[in-house]
Amino acid sequence: MLMNGVPVKSCTILVAAADDAAITTIEGISDGDTLHPMQQKFHERHALQCGFCTPGMVLAAIGLLERHHGEVDERLIREELEGNICRCTGYQNIVDAVLDAAREFRTVGKD
Repeated sequence: MLMNGVPVKSCTILVAAADDAAITTIEGISDGDTLHPMQQKFHERHALQCGFCTPGMVLAAIGLLERHHGEVDERLIREELEGNICRCTGYQNIVDAVLDAAREFRTVGKD
């Protein structure tokens, strides 16, 4: 989940620590039937398998791009997502999806 825009492991946060915090879960990032851009990139790049790790990967990737203003490379993505364990893929499609999203993130508002 994102707590005040920062990815955190929901299983390690005490309820009292989340008091008055802005909490965002995977269910809160889409706009109705329109996927969040990161979800869309995961879909386009086939970066999802069983779905166990996907919510954490998507939310961590959103936090990563926001923290680094979209200025990321493959090394940084792998480093920052290493705590999210995926047993179904080799991570490459996930990294590719985040790189694609980063390119779009950097161009938003530059028109």
